[in-house]
Amino acid sequence: MKRKITAFALSITAIAFFFTTNVFAADYSIVFGNTPPSIVNFNSPLSTTSTSGFVAVNSKWNQPRPVGTNPHNGVDVQAALNTDVYAPYDGWSTGITGAGSYDVEFLVDANNNNVKDDGDYKVRFYHLNSREPDGKKTKGTLIGKSGNQGTNAAHLHFGICSTSGGVKWLRNEVNYRHLSSTNWNSGKDLDAYAVVGWNSNTASFTAYIRNDGVKEYFSEVRMYYRTTSGGTWTDGGAITRSGDVYSYNFTGKVPSGTSVQWMFRLTRSGTSQAAFGPAKFYQPDNDPNASSNAYEYQTNTVS
Repeated sequence: MKRKITAFALSITAIAFFFTTNVFAADYSIVFGNTPPSIVNFNSPLSTTSTSGFVAVNSKWNQPRPVGTNPHNGVDVQAALNTDVYAPYDGWSTGITGAGSYDVEFLVDANNNNVKDDGDYKVRFYHLNSREPDGKKTKGTLIGKSGNQGTNAAHLHFGICSTSGGVKWLRNEVNYRHLSSTNWNSGKDLDAYAVVGWNSNTASFTAYIRNDGVKEYFSEVRMYYRTTSGGTWTDGGAITRSGDVYSYNFTGKVPSGTSVQWMFRLTRSGTSQAAFGPAKFYQPDNDPNASSNAYEYQTNTVS
């Protein structure tokens, strides 16, 4: 009897471990890209102006999470059922079926010339409850109403994307940098990492989580680098954080004059699947050396 109880307890522990660690199988589908073709000043899709509509963010682009697409392939913001959704910029609205029956794909008129010549530059809006007729829309024009189609709770999922060869979700923060720090933190509230830079041999970027509006930090952010394409990634260790900014100095890591390829891994407590920056794959292995698939990276020269 004692052995049966022990075996039962071990089974329960194993099941609990499975569900609390959220184990995901590796999937190397390319679903992320980097920055959009050009940077323009977007409004919040929940406002007709550039000074309002900055509601709480439920989940950021490329943010690891325990349910749904992981890492998250767009931005989720709080929006009650039938909240007005507006064009964030001038462009063309087209009805699609994505997460629901009334979703919208919006082609951005980045150069404002009323010609569809800005390349593969789109914004998608999911879970809408209704949408306006297709056609050209000016910035701040109604394109639909938020809903709960394809999801349990009403909210708005949106994100910049390209669609050639499959949908790839791009960084959003760059089009919201014009905002003040009190409005979506100048866009940094929208993407899991933002403001990626290199100065004096130091790689830096901003990174944090938005969990239903609450700000949290990653349990670990780790650097990986190499000096030859296709070579083994060196585990550079955990990256130090000051406020929201992570910095990693490559001085002494490689010889002066060396071109270094680098990327970072974002780990969130409570979910086994990490995210990477730059983002590329749907659910890559957390160890970049465990696969022959080519992870995305930044390239800079150490002086």
